Amino acid sequence: MKIIILSNHLNSGGITTYVLSLAKGLSERGHRVKVVSRGGERLGDLGKWGVEHIFLDLFTKSEISPKIFRAKRKLLSILEKEKTDLLHPQTRITRVIAEYIQNKLNIPFVSTAHGFYKKRLSHKIFPCWGKRIIAISKAVREDLKDKFGLENRDIKVIYNGVDIERFRTPGGREDLKENLGLGSGPIIGIVSRLSEVKGHVYLIQAMKEILKKIPTAQLLIAGEGKLKNYLLRLIRDLEIENRVFFLSPSWDTTSLFSCLDVFVLPSLEEGLGMVVLEAMASGIPVVATRVGGVPEIIQDGENGLLVPPRDYQGLGEAICRILQNPELRNKFIVKGRQTIEDKFVLEKMIEETERLYYEILDEKDTCRKC
Repeated sequence: MKIIILSNHLNSGGITTYVLSLAKGLSERGHRVKVVSRGGERLGDLGKWGVEHIFLDLFTKSEISPKIFRAKRKLLSILEKEKTDLLHPQTRITRVIAEYIQNKLNIPFVSTAHGFYKKRLSHKIFPCWGKRIIAISKAVREDLKDKFGLENRDIKVIYNGVDIERFRTPGGREDLKENLGLGSGPIIGIVSRLSEVKGHVYLIQAMKEILKKIPTAQLLIAGEGKLKNYLLRLIRDLEIENRVFFLSPSWDTTSLFSCLDVFVLPSLEEGLGMVVLEAMASGIPVVATRVGGVPEIIQDGENGLLVPPRDYQGLGEAICRILQNPELRNKFIVKGRQTIEDKFVLEKMIEETERLYYEILDEKDTCRKC
């Protein structure tokens, strides 16, 4: 198959990880894959795998931006000259572009819902969902049904997958801690963009309580975003500046995981939680909030701990529970990795996505013969 994956950008984040993993996996299975985006810090990864990139200026959140109209025309002119079997957009903006191409060239598309959409009039007038929708969790599927009246037959739940070999925790923990200027105490970590929905505020508030029980604890925050200055002020107000460290998201995630004792995701909303999967694959026990698709990964008390969102005291207690109980920590490490191997391996995601592609193309051939 000749497949084009469309995404707004290739900067660090869950969608980019998904796009790169999917492009690599499909390419390795013999398909010709191209990625369309405005580029980003992880663009170079595509070149390692021989996946071609097409640049489109998609730096906008508006569906009626002149950039979208220019992008439609540019992509149309490219696709008119070469055969493409299927499009796979990842965002609302790229779904609008894919709908246009489908109507002009009869190239079908499947979209992926990576999270929860707001119910807007534009979604009703121009739904632009494609022949099928991949939901990354059952929670996302139910949200699509409730908000937009979509049917089960239109939605396929395909969990995100992790390359387990990549996330086997590397060595060099002490060297990395020294390079980061960290002390000898336990390290709590979060890797996420700095936005309100990710719940950093509650983790920082929890850190104040954690330090009362474990004074040597340290918090490592990897990510960038508009919330950073606010978080820095909060840290100063709580007088814990010497126990909290910020890192750029450009740090290799696998290396960061190697020095963590607990990974935390205190999100207020989460489609699934790709970084939770990566942490568990790396052998890091996880504390997360009971939101969205996260409970489809973590069974509370079995392979990790779940707490209510916005409950910083409960969050702190759960983190301390792991740090102060080596037996429980080891249990979560073993069970967490087993969960990944059973349900969230990358190969399974690729196979199920490929199967859905063929299903859509078979339907197209059947309709052509009718």
